[in-house]
Amino acid sequence: MKEELLVDSYYMYNFTGASTRVGPSYRNYDTQANSFQLSYAKIGLEVDADPVTVRADLGYGELANLISGGTAGSGVSSFAAQQAFVSLKMPGLSALSIDFGRFNTTAGAEVIEANRNWIYSRSLLFAIIPVTHTGLRLNYKINDMVSVQGSVVNGIANDAPDNNAEKTYGLSVAVAPLPTTSIIATAYIGKEPAGAGATATNLTRTTIDLVVAHNVSDQFGLNLNFDYVKWGDPKALGFSLMGRFVASEHLTLAARGEFLRDNGILGAGSPDTGVNVMEGTLTLGLPFAGHFEARAEVRGDFSGEAIFNTGDPDPKKQQLTGTVAFLGFI
Repeated sequence: MKEELLVDSYYMYNFTGASTRVGPSYRNYDTQANSFQLSYAKIGLEVDADPVTVRADLGYGELANLISGGTAGSGVSSFAAQQAFVSLKMPGLSALSIDFGRFNTTAGAEVIEANRNWIYSRSLLFAIIPVTHTGLRLNYKINDMVSVQGSVVNGIANDAPDNNAEKTYGLSVAVAPLPTTSIIATAYIGKEPAGAGATATNLTRTTIDLVVAHNVSDQFGLNLNFDYVKWGDPKALGFSLMGRFVASEHLTLAARGEFLRDNGILGAGSPDTGVNVMEGTLTLGLPFAGHFEARAEVRGDFSGEAIFNTGDPDPKKQQLTGTVAFLGFI
């Protein structure tokens, strides 16, 4: 049996807000300003009884509320089953496994659990891709260099139960051309309803994600992420570059820069009139004893349009936040 525990809490100050309680715009997880916040408390259990593996990740907090479909920025905490699935290795074909239930998405350079990310705040790209899915997926390892994954799920988002008769189909290919380099390309496409009642129509939703990770050395790593998302007419396209340097056992430095062209996905621009959004983040990590890490982070978000809510009648073209996070994990 494998056991996993995580407690993730943070305090953020929004330097751009007219009031100290105004949270930043265009964030999905770190949304509360001038408040000590429990972001996520998670218990993960995995039991391997070959050829069957059962995995469940149960959590509570602001992040759990968002996983369950809550509104970003509400600050509401709730319980959620992040993952709950059974995996079966096919007899006589150990390279093939089938997962059924709810599981994390394969897309993205970042994950739900903050301790597994180089940078505490999630990127703009993370806000436009799916987080979890409910359905069926097949995993096949062709060789030590290439593996593929195919999935049939309720929707781009975690629709459980499904809100229409259509299904979303996913394909992911992972390639490791070098011991220091990995490339993962993922695509999801399916139809989901837009609107409500008799006027609701099914629109095709597409997500294309590419992640390239490269370890320059044992101390320095780079990560490139590209995303294209289209929900009917609204669409978004962007890329991010992250780097992390391990200075010592108790000190890490990480940075991220990204660009997003948003035509209505995050609400920054309409389908016809897009808006450019950029952000830059610096993170200082202080790991201790292998099970605790404090992080100090400064992030600036910028746009050519005044899109950031600060609590004033007029939005601004930039926002600056500072965050201190505390992560305990086993």
